[in-house]
Formats: sequence, structure tokens, C-alpha cells
Amino acid sequence: MKKILAFLFVLVTSVAWAQTPNTDEVQVRNLIPAFTDAWARSDAQGLAWLFAPDGDLMIPTGNIFSGRDSIGGFYSSVFAVGYRGSKGTGEIARLRFVQPNVVVGDGTWSIFGARDKQGKETAPERGVFTFVAVKQGDKWRISALREQTSATGVKVN
Repeated sequence: MKKILAFLFVLVTSVAWAQTPNTDEVQVRNLIPAFTDAWARSDAQGLAWLFAPDGDLMIPTGNIFSGRDSIGGFYSSVFAVGYRGSKGTGEIARLRFVQPNVVVGDGTWSIFGARDKQGKETAPERGVFTFVAVKQGDKWRISALREQTSATGVKVN
């Protein structure tokens, strides 16, 4: 009887552990709230520091910004031309660990409240993103982020 109870205990705790997100998954998922928090503060350098030192960003126009200085410069420029004070949202729809220290994620993003040169609020922007995050030491950083506007939702099949 003790062996059966011990087996059941191991089985139940194993299933519970498997259903609980591990620390790495939680940290990767927390990249999005950190991103939207930095966006809300118009903190270009805070956004750049979410990236690996050699990380890169491709925006919907196809422009690529490589390295934290370039990425920070890009975000500084958009905040200067109407995005300061806007609200950015993001949601991860899917994560896949391809190695213990490398994850690929897909999700959706939106921006509300941006303004044009005359100060008039622009239409909301929406799209999807794919990112690769890498674990460097004990921190997860964005190695590559690809944004697009041709799709506005992620369908996991």
C-alpha cells in the first residue's frame, strides 16, 4: 500500500509541476509587460535594454535596427514624432523553447493614442510579432523581434 501511495504522490506532483510554468517561461513572458511599461514611459533606453547587446528589431516597414544603440535611437525618434504618451499593448499567443536558453514566441501588438504632426490622434495600429529570446546569465533578452501589420492575430493550429 505504501508503494502505491508513494507512486501516486510522485505522479500527482509530476503532473502538477508539468502544468506550472517554469521560471524561464515566466521570465520570457514578463518581457512583454516590461516592454509595454517602458513604452508607456516613453523610455527608449529601457526598451533597448530588453534586447541582447547584438539584438535586432525589424519594424513593419522592413527597416532593421541592430544593437541597443540603434534600437534605442529608433524608439527615441518615434517618441519624438507622435508616439510619446501612446499606449502599446502586447500579448504572447505561443512560446516554443528550441533550446533550454533559446525561445521563439509569437503574439499580437497594438498602439493607441499616437499623434500626427498636427497633434491629431491617429488610427490605432495593430499587428503580429515574432521574437527570439536568449538567456544570458540569469536574464532573458530579446535577440530578434519582427513586427508586421499584414496580420492582426495569431492562430495556433
